[in-house]
Amino acid sequence: MPTLVRVQADIPLQCFRAAGGNWVGVCDALKLTVQAETWADLMEDVGLTLDAVMKDLFTSNELPQFLLDRGWTLLGAIPNAQEDVRFDVPFIPAMVANGTPRELHQ
Repeated sequence: MPTLVRVQADIPLQCFRAAGGNWVGVCDALKLTVQAETWADLMEDVGLTLDAVMKDLFTSNELPQFLLDRGWTLLGAIPNAQEDVRFDVPFIPAMVANGTPRELHQ
């Protein structure tokens, strides 16, 4: 079972429905864009994408500097590099309508 690593950050995610009907989430802070067929899939895919980014930084030993550069922290210690990890990274979805973001309260 993977070790859960919680990141303390509030990452804004601008969300909108594309012309073709898919949902799109844009994270300017990380220069990421995620697209999914449903809102639920978008939320899941964003979480999986953030986990993948953090895992890549973790395995390349770049995670501490990455977090420091953004003012983010881990809730707990950085696990052993040999451990299987899963990152929990909070993000704040905001609907974008007419160019104006609105925070979503779920």
